[in-house]
Amino acid sequence: MVVLSGCGPGPQSAVATSPTPPASPSPIASPTPEPPIVYGPPQYRAMWVDAFNDGIKSRAQVEKLVADAHRANLNVLIVQVRKRGDAYFNRSYEEPRAVDIAGSRGFDPLAYLIQLAHASRPSIEVHAWLNTFFAGQESGVYRKHGDWVNVTNDGATGGYLDPGNPDVQAYTHKIFMDVARNYDVDGVHMDFVRYPGATWGYTPTSLAQYKHDTGTTGTPAPEDPRWQAWRRDRVTAFVRDLHADLQQQKPSVKLSAALICFGGGPATPGDWIYTSAYTSVFQDWSSWLAKGYIDFGVPMNYDSDWIGREKGWFDRWLNFEKDSGFANRVVTGMGAFLNYPDDSLAQIRRVLAPSARGNQTLGVAIYSYAATSVYGNSDFYNSTDLYSGLPRQPYAGGITTAAGLEERAQAFNESFMTQLSQPADYRDVQLGVLHTLPVFTLPAQVPPLPGS
Repeated sequence: MVVLSGCGPGPQSAVATSPTPPASPSPIASPTPEPPIVYGPPQYRAMWVDAFNDGIKSRAQVEKLVADAHRANLNVLIVQVRKRGDAYFNRSYEEPRAVDIAGSRGFDPLAYLIQLAHASRPSIEVHAWLNTFFAGQESGVYRKHGDWVNVTNDGATGGYLDPGNPDVQAYTHKIFMDVARNYDVDGVHMDFVRYPGATWGYTPTSLAQYKHDTGTTGTPAPEDPRWQAWRRDRVTAFVRDLHADLQQQKPSVKLSAALICFGGGPATPGDWIYTSAYTSVFQDWSSWLAKGYIDFGVPMNYDSDWIGREKGWFDRWLNFEKDSGFANRVVTGMGAFLNYPDDSLAQIRRVLAPSARGNQTLGVAIYSYAATSVYGNSDFYNSTDLYSGLPRQPYAGGITTAAGLEERAQAFNESFMTQLSQPADYRDVQLGVLHTLPVFTLPAQVPPLPGS
């Protein structure tokens, strides 16, 4: 009993078993706020990324592309997702997934790029680039629909579908709308939205439709003004209707187009009707811009600054684009693949500068991610005939193998992304070390478009 009672609870025991007061909670460290981004003036800084080369074909390529764009202070990636009737995206209901995508079937190149680009800081816009009336002779749509295949007046073919065929327009329209509806793209970008040349469009369906619409008989000659106007109107109708559908169903998606600038540009707006774009490939892009059928256009001013005549062409087109009255719908395209790095940077500066009248375009688009100079362009380094025509020799600079030239090309393409945003240098075969000054020293936001 004594033992038991001694084991029972008592004052000492009660004190020992009373709960310990809770400790004060540790303060939770507040996350360090990210420093604000210092931006330069708003301007488009775009780069075309083609699907014939690396860019978005694997997760690693997408990750590198976004990192490179940030290093260069770019803010728009125009990425090819349809090159030959194929799809670099999984939600394609009409055309097959591209065969050179690396990784599992679950990997969606376009979706992954959008995810990374939009989540990055600063955010990067993604515009899905689709070849429009070019499908390639090996594509399923080309093989399946022989009556859609474009032909010349003497029966030649070449991988193009006929814009004059209503079924071609309906099919191609759906391809674009599927991308816009199924992906959070910032824009869709039309390439090859034109005829291949003035002798094309002679399919039975188009000729029958032309005769029905105009009441003419017989087969028109390629230079027949009425026949040219009809074909031009077919291309314009496709662009106009696609833009109207996008505005109704997905108005946040911007419609743009790669635009033809062969030869010298018009000296005055009245000279537009004499350009190759208007008379040869029936791409009346001046009126598309003036009427708002596209949200912005990207004239392909692909000229070499080291050729005096081409440098003049570049500047003449540039003046037209700036002083046309629709400069607020123009992002000037330039061909880095045809230039030395210092010449490309000089062209970009001329693009971004105001005209003598004080007018400016929205910015610049650079072609291309895979070929940023004559040293990084496989067309040059794989062709002795081509590179022997360049002014700076010896082009190979002592490199004796194709693999060596390709390795140098990759190094040049890598360094160009730095040259865009930072002081840098490169070694030229003839001039030695050349120091370059950047064109995009600060990040920039994409400027608003008319009506946005």
